[in-house]
This record gives sequence, C-alpha cells and structure tokens, in this order.
Amino acid sequence: MRPSLLLAPLLLATFLLATTTADAQNYTAPPPPASNWTPVADVNDPTIQQVAQFAVRIYALSTKQLRMQLLGVVSGETQPYDGGYNYRLVVRVSGGKNTQYDAFVWGILGTMSWKLWSFTPTY
Repeated sequence: MRPSLLLAPLLLATFLLATTTADAQNYTAPPPPASNWTPVADVNDPTIQQVAQFAVRIYALSTKQLRMQLLGVVSGETQPYDGGYNYRLVVRVSGGKNTQYDAFVWGILGTMSWKLWSFTPTY
C-alpha cells in the first residue's frame, strides 16, 4: 500500500483518539499474546514512521506537550494481534520532558482503528 494512502486514515485517527484520550501516561497495556515479536527491518519504513508519528502526536496532545515532535525511530518490533499489529517502538523526540520513549501501539493499517497503549520515557 502506498504511504500516501495510509496517511489520511492515520491522521484522522490521531485527531479522533486525541479528543477521547484523557492522559496517555495512564494507559495500561494489554497482556501480550503468545506469538513472537519480529524486529523492524527498516526503522525508516514509511509505515513505521507513521506509527511513531501517531504515538508522538497522541501523547503530546493528551499531555499538552504540544511542541513535542518525532525526531526518529531508534528500533522496533511488530507482532500480529487481534486483526492488526502491535508495535513496540523506541522513538527519539524533541520538545518533550524527555528525549527518548518506548511507545506501544496497536493498529490496523489502512483503517482508523489505532490505540496508543503506552508511551513511557526510557532511562
């Protein structure tokens, strides 16, 4: 699927989830299923970048850290789950209280079904 086709649903999902999210820090991640995690081969892949952008935007909006921006994805893993994929990404950001976070996102590519389960600083 072309990255431009993924962008519109992902951006819309960002705004829809942001309006219903009180505080991203209070998310509790669901227990991971038994299937194996697969390392992300290319952290610059447009899909991985869009998932990371979604995580940063939702967290920034929900915590009012509006200057926070994605600088890049350090590493990541994916896992099939519930008709979509879990994404565990380590992201670098600017404009936040910290510079590196672990993001845990679930979503179905090409849809508006996306959830930010957790976004925690790495120490």
